[in-house]
Order: sequence, then C-alpha cells, then structure tokens
Amino acid sequence: MIKKSPPFLFNLLGLILLFQIINSHSWAAQTGLLWQVSKPGLTPSYLFGTIHSDDPRVMKLPLLVQQHFTHADSVSVEMDLEADKLLTVLFNMYLPLDKTLDRLLPPADYQTLVLELKKQGVPEEVTKRLKPLAILVLISDPDPTGETFLDLMLYQQAKAAKQPVYGLETVDEQLAIFDLLSIPEQVILLKESLPYIEESQKLMGQLHDLYLARDLTGLLDINEQQMQKISPKHQGLMRKFMTGILDERNVRMVDRMQLRLLEGNAFIAMGALHLPGEKGILKLLEEQGYQVKALY
Repeated sequence: MIKKSPPFLFNLLGLILLFQIINSHSWAAQTGLLWQVSKPGLTPSYLFGTIHSDDPRVMKLPLLVQQHFTHADSVSVEMDLEADKLLTVLFNMYLPLDKTLDRLLPPADYQTLVLELKKQGVPEEVTKRLKPLAILVLISDPDPTGETFLDLMLYQQAKAAKQPVYGLETVDEQLAIFDLLSIPEQVILLKESLPYIEESQKLMGQLHDLYLARDLTGLLDINEQQMQKISPKHQGLMRKFMTGILDERNVRMVDRMQLRLLEGNAFIAMGALHLPGEKGILKLLEEQGYQVKALY
C-alpha cells in the first residue's frame, strides 16, 4: 500500500488547480469557505469548501465551521470514505495488466518519474503500474504530513457522532474520473506536466495559503496562469478533462444534495473549487432559487 493513499486518492483538487479552464471573470470575486444555503420555507443548510489535504492548518476547523458541522442533522461528503471503498478506487488507478508506464513513456521521462516518486517512498514496481493521471496526482503534492486529510476527518468525526452521513457521488462515479481520458491522452498530459514538476510542487504551498485566506478568486487566478503553460494544441484535451472532473460533477452533486437541502440543517462538504464560477455549485444553486451567503 502506498504510504499516502488517502490524500493520493482524493487530491484531485491538485489536478483541478493545475489544469482548470477558466473562460472569463464574468462572475464576481468570491471569498468564503462556509456558505449558508437558504430558501423560504426551508431550514438553512451549509456548504463547506475543503482542500483535500492533511496540512495541520487545514485540519483545524474554524470555530464557526465546527459549530455548524457538530450541530448538523446530516453530513455529506464527496463520496463514502469507508476503507473498502477507498481500496476499490485505489485499484482503479492501476494500468491494465498488459500495460506498464515504462512502455508508454520515453526512457528519460520514465526515469524522471521513478526518481521523483522514490522521494515519496513509492517503489518503482508501483510507479510502473500506475495510470498517468494517478502519477499526476502524486507529483502535485509530494509532502503529506499525516495519515488522514480534511474530508476523511469530517467523515470519521460525523460517523463517530452517529450523524447520518451521505456521499454525493458513488464509488463507480469516482472510479470513472481516472478513465475520463484514454491512456494515450493521459500520457500527453503527463508529458506536458514533466517540465513543471518542481514548480507545481511549490504551487501547492501557495494554494494552501490562498485556501486559508478563503480566496476562491485567487485560486482561480493561479489556474489561469498555469493554463498558459499548456500547449495550445492540447487545450481541447484539457477542456475535455476539466468538463468531466469539475463541471459535470458540479451538476451531479447539486442534484444529489437536493434531498438534504429539503430536510434542512445539512452540512455538505466538497472541494473548494466546486463552489465558485459560472458553472460552480453556488451559481447552480442560485439558478434553482436558493440564496447563498458566505458566513466564513
């Protein structure tokens, strides 16, 4: 088992922050991680934007967030985080038996990745078997500091408190994330990212700082800067990937949270970059007649 499997499984935010397509800034600047969602006749519920990280600064919930989480009548996270389901997702990160990474990449590129992941304690036998998108997740955040991460902590605490806990996506839907692109397309993205390994790792520190400052606009601005480094001929590939990993999932998660919103006093947690933007969850909820207001 890879020593950092939980953050590895759910650090898709790292990919979103590196590759997201932002069409414009037609939406207003947005700041906030905790949002109240209300509609006449319903008890308000609360959305909390997470970062899939084990940084100690992230793991300490602000008092207001902790209060709404503790007193919620239900808790929803992106998916059910039971160990057996995490393992199912992990297994889907491996290449088919007839493929290995050393056969998909030029020798120099392959050796670069082997050396990079060895720094994280990932042996070459594992590196060789991982899908290119899984490799991208690993190299985006090389320095975990613990064995859990924010989303898993919320899930475990809610379970321990015997709060009803729900997933906004099924295991199969999470598995599909790593098959949004064909293996050759994944190889293209991995090759595009190789020159920026060191830069992307430094970027994770900036992203944590912006998250802690609750600056959703700043997070999106960094995405735009990073996007400029992707070859123009592969922009369509990026668009295809991000539509599947973000926009389509936003629609699905808003649909899945409807029952919880009708029940009221729900605490719903998802990656922070699912919240803002013209196709973000906040805008989708407004289009359905909900009022959203930043509380923290």
